[in-house]
Amino acid sequence: MWKKTLWVIVGFGLLAASVVTAQETPFEFDARYWFTTLSAETKFTQNNQGTDINLKSDLGVGDKNFPYGRFTFSFNPSNRLAFTYTPVSYGGDSRLRRKVEFGGETYEANIRVVSDLKMHYMRLGWAYQFINLEGGKFKAGTLVELKGVQGEVSLAAPDLATPIDKGGSFYAVLPTLGLALDVNPFPYLNIFAEVSGLPAGKYGTMWEAEAGVKVIPFKNFSISGGYRLVDIEARNDPDYAKVKVGGPYLGLSLRF
Repeated sequence: MWKKTLWVIVGFGLLAASVVTAQETPFEFDARYWFTTLSAETKFTQNNQGTDINLKSDLGVGDKNFPYGRFTFSFNPSNRLAFTYTPVSYGGDSRLRRKVEFGGETYEANIRVVSDLKMHYMRLGWAYQFINLEGGKFKAGTLVELKGVQGEVSLAAPDLATPIDKGGSFYAVLPTLGLALDVNPFPYLNIFAEVSGLPAGKYGTMWEAEAGVKVIPFKNFSISGGYRLVDIEARNDPDYAKVKVGGPYLGLSLRF
């Protein structure tokens, strides 16, 4: 299923890129480092038995920082395509404060549990900034995106006489709508903000927002900093995974 999801996202990108092949296509690559705070809950059942688990308070999963990348095609002053890939990986190793049930296994209070949350999050978006004032000093418009996430939560109790190691996976693909804003008071300074999301009823929801400042000391190089928040819920009742990741980031970008 995840392979089909990946092909949908890649196909959407190729289709959009084919529209601009006849024009000069400025290309930008952003490498960013994200200083994150995690909030996550999950439930994976078997025979309708399972516990709502908080990955921080129940499993001792801690915050972590990691890199991610963004590719952008700006094919005219009002239109751009962007693909962002974010690998997420958190882990915990602590003793349970209470008994939990996960994936058909029971983990008793006070046993040592090693836990992991791994997630691949992708977004492909088209920003159409039809409001363009004072030669590009202020631009705003719509943001249409296709978001995709695939992840896994695993719990292992390696110190038991019969060790337990159980994992539950989740995935979701959702088209979303939003807004994109750029303020360029000087040729070397860009202030930007984006927000997009959409609820999907019983299947969950996906939201993302970011805002920042980019300084452009040279034509093909820039330095950026800002704040990013990703809020994902993938649900297949009664199972679900809720993951909220947010925090400041720093980045460098090259243009070709």
